[in-house]
Amino acid sequence: MPVRIDTAQFKPNRSQKRCLKRNQDVQTKIHPAEFNPVHFELYERYLAGRHLGGGMDNPTPSSYTNFLTSSWCDSAFLEFWLENKLIGVAVTDFVINGASAFYTFFDPDLAKRSLGTFAILKQIELAKNYDLSWLYLGYWIAESPKMSYKTNFSGLEGYYTDWQKLDKKL
Repeated sequence: MPVRIDTAQFKPNRSQKRCLKRNQDVQTKIHPAEFNPVHFELYERYLAGRHLGGGMDNPTPSSYTNFLTSSWCDSAFLEFWLENKLIGVAVTDFVINGASAFYTFFDPDLAKRSLGTFAILKQIELAKNYDLSWLYLGYWIAESPKMSYKTNFSGLEGYYTDWQKLDKKL
C-alpha cells in the first residue's frame, strides 16, 4: 500500500523528539542529485553494513547514479554532517504538492542516532518549509518488519481506492 504523511497533521512522538535532540549537532545541507564520490563511499559502507547479500552488493558509480538520480523529476540529496564528516544522505524527489522519501543511506556505525528516523523527520521539515502537503514514504507492506517504521509517524495515510488516514493500531 502506498503511504504518505500529511505534513500539517504530523506531530512528533516522544521517541522522535528524542531522536531530534540526539541529533541536534547534525547539520543538514541540500546537495544536487548527482554523483559525488563522498556520497558513494558512504553508500558502499551502508550497503555493506546494513544490506549485505541484499542484491545491491558491489555497487558501481554507474549503478549508484542509475538508482539514485532521475531525469523525470526534481530530486535533491539532503546531506547530514557531523562536524566535517558526512554521516547520511536522504534522497528526496519533489512531486506536485509533495516530497518523496526515495532512499536513505547513512553511517552504519551510528545506529544509536536513529539516522533513518532522523532523515524522515528532516524531510517532513523540508516539505513544510517548501509548503508541501505530503511526504511520500513509498510502499508499506504489513507483513514486512523492515517497513514497520512507517507506522510510527502521525498523519499517516494509505492509498487503497482513495487516500485515507491509517489507524495507529496497524
